[in-house]
Amino acid sequence: MNSMVKIRADAVEVRPLSAPFGAEIHGLQWGVPSRALVQTLTRALRRHLLLIFRGQVSPTHDQLDDFFRPFGKLVSETFDGRFHYGTFTDKDADQVHRKGQFNYVVNTDEGQTELVWHSDHFQRPQAKIMSILEAIEFEPGSVPTQFRDMYTAYEMLPLEKRGPLEYKQTVNLDPRTMDTKKYPRLADSMHPVFRAHPHSGRRCLYVNEFTHRIAGMDLDASKQVIDELLAHARENAPVITHHWQVGDICVWDNVGLQHRRDAMPPGQRRKLRQFEGVAE
Repeated sequence: MNSMVKIRADAVEVRPLSAPFGAEIHGLQWGVPSRALVQTLTRALRRHLLLIFRGQVSPTHDQLDDFFRPFGKLVSETFDGRFHYGTFTDKDADQVHRKGQFNYVVNTDEGQTELVWHSDHFQRPQAKIMSILEAIEFEPGSVPTQFRDMYTAYEMLPLEKRGPLEYKQTVNLDPRTMDTKKYPRLADSMHPVFRAHPHSGRRCLYVNEFTHRIAGMDLDASKQVIDELLAHARENAPVITHHWQVGDICVWDNVGLQHRRDAMPPGQRRKLRQFEGVAE
């Protein structure tokens, strides 16, 4: 299909999942979305946080660019995004088969360790507001991906717990270079403990299992607060588990949703293609 054809809003169907959040999107074709379709999918993303595109042909990188550019700035077209992907090394490439600089397939043939709860690009100053991942190959029984709603985690936090942290910021380090003795520096990024989505203004608890510390606190006090916030999230953030089907494209609110997966054994056919996504 010509990528410049405008795709109408009435061409797609939004089917909410029988889960705390999430919806399937059916009937989608690739092209430049109409303004009405952008509004329809933005409204669905605000309400459901996770959208699973099903039944569409696998898009080219240019088709993805054309489709998602109306939703905001493409990460690849920002200074921060180009820097982020420019820091990947040849060692990273052992696990990644790239399709151009900003679009790649994660290769898990040799297995991978657990990926703990996090938001994409949390270690960078610019927020990535929309993440996009496609299942290229996925054998039955392969490790699924979990998502959790950190908007609800924030909204369930008692007011007396919010006050002392209202203007505090997290200090974040690139997980590939966490050793501050080997790579000495104070921070790779700083974000509010309670971050607002830059478009909707809805606030979430923006602390994850990679968070290094909270600025202005000594390390012991910071660790205690972070541990308490993570325990609160485990108890109060709604979680869903997505069992991938080949062709699934998951699009999620990367500000308010975190994701994780278990460790993957060697030989498991599980390949996901990551598109660079949309920035604030």
